[in-house]
Amino acid sequence: GRFAALFTLPHTWGIVALGSVTYAAFISLRGLWLGPLLIERHGLSLVESGHVALAVSLVSLCGPLLFGRLDPGAGTRRRWIMACTLAVAALFVAFAFAERTWVDVGGALLVGLLSGYIILQYADVRAAYPAALTGRAMAVFTMAMFLGVAAMQWLTGWIATWAAARGIDPFLAVMGGIAALLVGGMVAFRILPAPPGGSARA
Repeated sequence: GRFAALFTLPHTWGIVALGSVTYAAFISLRGLWLGPLLIERHGLSLVESGHVALAVSLVSLCGPLLFGRLDPGAGTRRRWIMACTLAVAALFVAFAFAERTWVDVGGALLVGLLSGYIILQYADVRAAYPAALTGRAMAVFTMAMFLGVAAMQWLTGWIATWAAARGIDPFLAVMGGIAALLVGGMVAFRILPAPPGGSARA
């Protein structure tokens, strides 16, 4: 139907590939892995880990306001999106290997703040389609984000189980896996066809 027509446009695929991992990485951390990470790895109490999760949630509310003000415009927006994705991936690599409480707490707060760059992805979607398709494109992008959340939560659970069965630190495997998914999404965004016109250039 009309939504399927979006997928005949080559630049839809890169947008969807990245959209399916960016929000998912933040939600998987905050909603699924932050508590176990802080409690099992660092011995924080349930209440202490709850305080960190609350702080991450509050900081994440500031991110869209920050990036809304910092939006560089169509000319370099895609470059910013890729740089922010790599920065978040680097934080997940730090979670995987650092095993320091301050790294995991401070890094989670940074991920919360940086998650606001998703607003730049919405701006990129708006710029990538003609007005008649914008509403449908936004719906497809949003659907990709939420399907990505479900898929990443399932996949990281599987990764943790697989790692534990082989004597590998599940947190190392999960955080490394999320970092790899972010890099993969960013690479797809970069190498798949970009939207035509000025909004496309990264």
